Amino acid sequence: MKNSANFLKTLVDIECVKFGDFTLKSGKQSPMYIDLRNIVSHPSMLTELSYLFKDKISNSIQRICGVPYAALPIATVVSIQTGLPMIIKRKEVKKYGTKKIVEGEYNVGDKVLLIEDVITSGESLIETIKELESEGLLIEQIIVVLDREQGGVKRLIDKGYQVESLFSILSLVELLFKERKIDNVIYTNVLHFIQHNSIIDSPSKKPKKYLQKTHSNETAQRLLGIAYRKKSNLIASIDLITTKDIIGLLNEIGNDICAAKLHIDIISDFTPSFIDELLIIAKRFDFLLIEDRKFADIGNTQLLQLSKGMYAISSWADMVTIHLIAGESALKAIQDWDSEKKPALIPVIEMSSSGALTDQDYIEKCKKFMYNYTDVIGVVCQTAELNEGFLKFTPGVNLESKNDDKGQNYNSPKYAIEELHSDFLIIGRGIYSANDPKNEIGKYLLAIRELDFFGA
Repeated sequence: MKNSANFLKTLVDIECVKFGDFTLKSGKQSPMYIDLRNIVSHPSMLTELSYLFKDKISNSIQRICGVPYAALPIATVVSIQTGLPMIIKRKEVKKYGTKKIVEGEYNVGDKVLLIEDVITSGESLIETIKELESEGLLIEQIIVVLDREQGGVKRLIDKGYQVESLFSILSLVELLFKERKIDNVIYTNVLHFIQHNSIIDSPSKKPKKYLQKTHSNETAQRLLGIAYRKKSNLIASIDLITTKDIIGLLNEIGNDICAAKLHIDIISDFTPSFIDELLIIAKRFDFLLIEDRKFADIGNTQLLQLSKGMYAISSWADMVTIHLIAGESALKAIQDWDSEKKPALIPVIEMSSSGALTDQDYIEKCKKFMYNYTDVIGVVCQTAELNEGFLKFTPGVNLESKNDDKGQNYNSPKYAIEELHSDFLIIGRGIYSANDPKNEIGKYLLAIRELDFFGA
């Protein structure tokens, strides 16, 4: 097979692409039906595909994985053609043996090429990405054989992934129409279907996200009030280690954030007077303070960590993060604590790092009891769906990157708000590592305000 045009025409010849009147899995009527699994019976097609993939693969790729199951044979021949090792992501975990979700040899941090045969909404890719990233793998590149042009590629690009397709359904039907392989009726029907069946743009797919205006918790209500006044749901993660750098950054960006998140125990020159200065700046610029302590001990120990020692966290922090690994009793101890100055609680039920152990089972266990406590105003998470009224704080938000070499996975502001339904976006290195933090945070604000997140 000598060129791409021949490859596309052969897809029709071997009935991987059909035209007519078909009922899709969604129940919609479609003038085309695409199923590339028949390629496995045509070795020359698989060989040609491997050449097409080889020309596009990044030099940084260390592993290849096909989305189960249709893309597995394609990934196999690409692996053989390129010499790059392959791994297999199972659709389900075995209930016996090693119980692995990913088979094959790999190392945490390996950069993966993910291969898919056809993309529509991108849902199967997103599911596979989540499983691979939970194993510590980095999705460096995604290549799809055929794009149905219904929004899936855009959805993944908005999330920050590098995605490209070998062919699109539009290029296929234009070629077939030009060479009189299909008539004008079929050509027009397919174009109409593509234009009116975008998965991503469908208003019924997900309702538009607006930030809620009220909350029963006093601290949460203050946070929402600041967000609406400033038209900013940005929380700056200030992972700096000197008081001078922290104060300097807050003086630059304080007007543009609704909260600052600190790790008080990493500050190398901490003194109690720093807290006084911090509180003055927070009041001046109208933002709240979050201590990202991630408490994870038994109840009594957590109360001591909150109130005692050189940091005396409860005396200044408006909110604190907490892990629920110790169970419900840890939350109950804080809820029952009789203190005039008690921070609101933000449990961390899902982390943004590759290889995180906060799987769906852990998330569901946390949700069984955390809603019972009024001190809990929301959670730190990525994909978890929450009860109405609970705030979602999403870390790992960045305009540019999708991951780094330290295991962090990033989402764009648009993806975090529209797809993950996040309420507050936590931004760290994207701000404090910028040459001009004030200018950089302005870009985030512009991206958020373009989404009409705060309504009229």
